[in-house]
Amino acid sequence: IDMKYGRVDATSPDQCSPEGNLPDAEAGDEGKFGGPGGTASTEDTAAEWHLRKVFYRMGLGDEEIVALSGAHTFGRAYADRSGLG
Repeated sequence: IDMKYGRVDATSPDQCSPEGNLPDAEAGDEGKFGGPGGTASTEDTAAEWHLRKVFYRMGLGDEEIVALSGAHTFGRAYADRSGLG
């Protein structure tokens, strides 16, 4: 079976989603997650409400957010690629 790994969503930065549409892994200097950018503000001082603001607008509920977050704990994480290393 032929298989091609990876996916190409964009070929240039102008084709990418606006900054702020994905969840933040850490709070910023003011103790807030997210920000006013993106398609709608996701800013909150609580990580769980930040995640809800990000994913509720995509139609996901709490159970789906937990499943998605849990799925991201499997596999590998590379410090040089995460921005947290």
